[in-house]
Amino acid sequence: MTDLFAAIMIRYAVVPLSSSLTGLYNTQAPQDAVSPYGVFQLISDVPEWTFSENFENCLLQFNIFSDTSDPVQICALFELLKTAFDFLELTIANYRTVSMIRENSIPSRPDGTWQYNVTYRIVLQKD
Repeated sequence: MTDLFAAIMIRYAVVPLSSSLTGLYNTQAPQDAVSPYGVFQLISDVPEWTFSENFENCLLQFNIFSDTSDPVQICALFELLKTAFDFLELTIANYRTVSMIRENSIPSRPDGTWQYNVTYRIVLQKD
């Protein structure tokens, strides 16, 4: 799945979201990460197959963090994330993206920090 992670980071680097976040990190942000920032993590990867095709059915979660008291910034970041990743056809060696669909989005504010959890289902077909 390192190719999937690389494809996410390549996409992030070329979209407006990258200029609005201080960083996007795989699985865990560094302890000194500055708000607003994002983290993405592979939640699950289930193999699927037919008699002639192999697939990876993945759940990928993005978490965006903002320490402002107003929800305006976190909502704007969510919109940028949707623009960057909704229905994206990722470029991954030896795979073809069948779909990348946002499944759920949950804003919350635990401990005074806004957090938006956004889950995508990605189906990849092995070439």
